[in-house]
Amino acid sequence: MRVPKLTSWWGALALLVAVRVAIPLAVYASGASRLPGLPAFTRSALDGGLTGDATGFYAATREFMAAWGRMPRVVMALDALFVAAAAAAIVVAWRRRPELRPWLAAAALATLGLAVCVDVHWMKPSGAAVFGWPLVWALPMLAYRALGTGLSKHVAWDFGVALSLAFVSLTVVAVAHLGRNATSRRWAGLFAAACWTAGPLLVGLIAGHVAWANGQWEVDVGLHNYSEPLSTLLVTTGAALLLSPRLTQMRLTLAGCALSVATCVKVSNALLAAVALAVVFLRGRRRDAMPYLAGALAFAPVVLVYWPLSYPKLFDNARSWPRDPFDPSHVVTSWTHSSIFDPHTLAIVVPLAIVGAFGVLRPWALALVVGFLLLNPIFYSFYANTALHPRFLYASLPELFVLWAASVVVVVTLAPRLRPRWASPTLE
Repeated sequence: MRVPKLTSWWGALALLVAVRVAIPLAVYASGASRLPGLPAFTRSALDGGLTGDATGFYAATREFMAAWGRMPRVVMALDALFVAAAAAAIVVAWRRRPELRPWLAAAALATLGLAVCVDVHWMKPSGAAVFGWPLVWALPMLAYRALGTGLSKHVAWDFGVALSLAFVSLTVVAVAHLGRNATSRRWAGLFAAACWTAGPLLVGLIAGHVAWANGQWEVDVGLHNYSEPLSTLLVTTGAALLLSPRLTQMRLTLAGCALSVATCVKVSNALLAAVALAVVFLRGRRRDAMPYLAGALAFAPVVLVYWPLSYPKLFDNARSWPRDPFDPSHVVTSWTHSSIFDPHTLAIVVPLAIVGAFGVLRPWALALVVGFLLLNPIFYSFYANTALHPRFLYASLPELFVLWAASVVVVVTLAPRLRPRWASPTLE
C-alpha cells in the first residue's frame, strides 16, 4: 500500500488532523497544570465529566435507549421489518437502477429517520433541546449495552469525547475541501484547514483568556460532549459538497442529507439548508434542486416528532429558556458582552474576510460562503444568551477561515501587478 507523502494533499491533511486532535489531548493529559497559551481542564469525578448541556444530551441518549424497552414488541418487530424490507429494496434498486442512486441515498436516510421516529414516540422529556447529537452518541453505546456491560456516566463521557474528536478530525478535511472548492486552489484549501486547526490556539491570542470562560474552549475542541463539533462537521460537509466543481446529483443529495441531519443537531441549521437551496436554484440548476431537496427533507420527520419533547418543555423553565429569548435589544449586547466575538476580535478577523470575498470568483460560491458565514451571526444576534454562549456561532468559523485563505489568494494574485516598474528585471 502506498503511503502518502507529507507534501501531498492527504499527507498534509493527516498532519493537520494530528495537530488538531493533539491540542485537546495535551490539555486533558495535563489536567490542572495549565499549558502555555491553553486553558486548564479537569474532568469532574462526580458526574464522569458531564457538565452543563451535556447532562441533558446524556439523559436523551439514555431515554432513546430505554424507549426501545417501552415499545410494544409487536411495534418493534414491525419497525425492524420495515427497515429490513426498505434496505433490501434500496440495495436491489441501487444495483439495477444507477440513475436512481441519488434518490435512494435520500430514501436510506429517510428510512433510518422513520425507524428512529417510532422510538422517539416512547421517549420521555429529558431536558435536551435537540436530538441529533444524543442520537449519534447513543448508537455506539447501544452496541456497548448489547454486550451486557453496564453504562455509567464515565463510560458515556469516553464515548462522547471519542466521537467529538472524530468529528473535529473530519471537519479539518471538510474545511480543506470547502476552501479548495471555493477558491479553486488546493493550497488555499490547506491554508483554510490550517487556520481551523490552529483555531484553539488563535482564540486565546486574539480574544484573550476571557475566551475560555464558560467552557467555550472545551466545547470547540470536543472535550465537553456538546453538539457543536457534530453540527460544524455536517454544515461544513454540506457546503463543501455544494461547491464541488463537478456537482453531480449524488453530491447534491448528500449535501441535503448532511444539512438535514445538521438541522436535527441544531434547529437553526435549517436556515442554512434554506440558503443552500436558494443558491442551488439561483445557480441555474433548477432541476438539480430536487435531489438536494429530497436529501434536505429526509431527516425532517425526526425533527418534527422530537419537537414536543424539546424546546416546548423548556419554555417555562427560566434557567433553561430566557423570558425574552429573541428581541432587537439583544443585538448590541450579543457582541459588546461576548467573551469571544467582541468588537476587538471582530476588528481583527473581519477585514481579512472582506478582502477574501474578492478571492472567491464564482458568484454562487461566494453567495454560499458568505451566506453560511453571516446567517448564524445575524440570527443569534437577536438571542438573549448569545453573549454568554458564543459557541452558537462556531458553525460559521469554517467559512471565515475559507475567506481568510481567499484573502491570501487576493494578495498573491495582486502582488506581481503592484510591483513597481523599476523593480522589473526586464526594464532597461
